[in-house]
Amino acid sequence: MAVREDEVLVRDPSYVKYERLLQRAEAEGRIDGEFSCLVCGMRYREKIDAEACCNFTN
Repeated sequence: MAVREDEVLVRDPSYVKYERLLQRAEAEGRIDGEFSCLVCGMRYREKIDAEACCNFTN
């Protein structure tokens, strides 16, 4: 975090992208979904998405 002259903390711009990606992952159900990939463990809302996550036979 950067500090301005009036000693107010200012968020680093590098974290803004991370937070957007995190919000997008939550909205898409990749975090805290009911179904998880058997290979990597990423979670999905839909079972078909979890099964297709690390499926390399495509």
